Amino acid sequence: MVTKFLLLHHTIACFLFLTPDCSYAQAKACNTVHIKDFGAKANGKQNCTEAFQKAAAYLKANGGILIIDPGIYILGRQRQTQSYTSGSSFVNDSILLFRNAIYPIVISGYGATLKAADGLKFGSFNPVTGQKDSIRKEGNRSSYYASAFTFIAAIGCKSITIKGLTMDGNSGKLDIGPAFDEGGIQLSALGISVYGNKKVNIEDCYIHHCALDAILIGWTGLKDTDSIYPHSIKNVKAKYNGRQGLSWVGGNNLTVINSEFSFTGKALNNGKPVVSKPSAGIDIEIEESIIKNGSFINCVINDNTGPGISSIGHDTYNINFKKCTFIGTTNSAAYPKSQGFSFDSCSFVGKVERIFGSADKSKAISFKNCLFSMDKKKSPNGKVYGDRCEFYEGTNVIFENCIFEAADRRLPIFANREITFLNCSFSQNNPEDFNAPAVFKGTTRFVLKGKGKLNYGEARLEGDIFYNSKKLAAKPN
Repeated sequence: MVTKFLLLHHTIACFLFLTPDCSYAQAKACNTVHIKDFGAKANGKQNCTEAFQKAAAYLKANGGILIIDPGIYILGRQRQTQSYTSGSSFVNDSILLFRNAIYPIVISGYGATLKAADGLKFGSFNPVTGQKDSIRKEGNRSSYYASAFTFIAAIGCKSITIKGLTMDGNSGKLDIGPAFDEGGIQLSALGISVYGNKKVNIEDCYIHHCALDAILIGWTGLKDTDSIYPHSIKNVKAKYNGRQGLSWVGGNNLTVINSEFSFTGKALNNGKPVVSKPSAGIDIEIEESIIKNGSFINCVINDNTGPGISSIGHDTYNINFKKCTFIGTTNSAAYPKSQGFSFDSCSFVGKVERIFGSADKSKAISFKNCLFSMDKKKSPNGKVYGDRCEFYEGTNVIFENCIFEAADRRLPIFANREITFLNCSFSQNNPEDFNAPAVFKGTTRFVLKGKGKLNYGEARLEGDIFYNSKKLAAKPN
């Protein structure tokens, strides 16, 4: 419970400083509260869900800064519905939920860990008996759904900042029921979920072992004509989550800097992987919205069960990755089959497939100053997925100043002169031939060791072409 002094301080300060358009600085001057003021105990034993709910209600009404003091906070509670007509079997209580907050809210938790309680149910359970059950003899399919938790959720708010928190989804200690299909369990077990907010900033957080996503960002119904609402993620690590490190399902203007999205689907519960599709490091997938103007800088995406980056057939615009590293060990390093993507100075270790090409050059993917490697030495665990990259359907895709090193595996496969390589180099050390039906411009270098040969009869060669250090004679096209 907030003390009378705190309430009085808030009343006076807010009268002086807060308006519906107040800035972060004004919010800070107005109000700072501590989670312990609401009864939370950072002892790693007591369930603090109610205290966090009280803090959320207070901040939603008043704005300001919530300091989550150092320590471990156990969170998450559920209620069994005991009804086949309720639409769920177990309903999770909110923790830090903000809906339509008109004042800026800052949550700061350096040294604090939010940890999901042991035994929360996640998956398919009978709403009446409470037992694991996906047979569904009565009620609708959704009547068997058990959602576990969402640590922080913000919907339709003015400004949300989350800093310094560790969030432990505790997926190894969840009570996990069966899934209804091959897609896995698509229910809430989330670190941060933000929908329809005008400004979001997430920084210096470590979010791990959530059975669904570390971070879910969306904006349902967003249109091109709407204002731009900036979202940012900085210095965030998302590891061992079940479905994604980051799901971006709607928005205009997302910046992600110095962050990592790794080991999705690699956590275990009773010896079985906690995983749901697409189990990517980053998934960019439109849901009743638009997605445009994304910037990912100095990020690492490593060793995910699904692709490092996954986007399939979406009308995305201006999504740029710069100085990012994608490492695929059990699945593709990247599966960027949506329009408007570009990669600058990125490294890909493992298979890259299904790059997006288009007759409209502005929509085709482009790669500049990138490295594509199948070398196991470049993988932290010595594993590399795939035999080679597959650059099919790459109409008007351009690779500029890129390096392709197959090591003892194979160079990429592509077809029909639909791809252009400008000032690129290719090397491999295996007995397989390299077929090159593409357009090669500028200075191109092929180094094929072993018995493998270069087949360039279907290529269009422009500029200087070197094959094992020897310059090839000009070839009519």
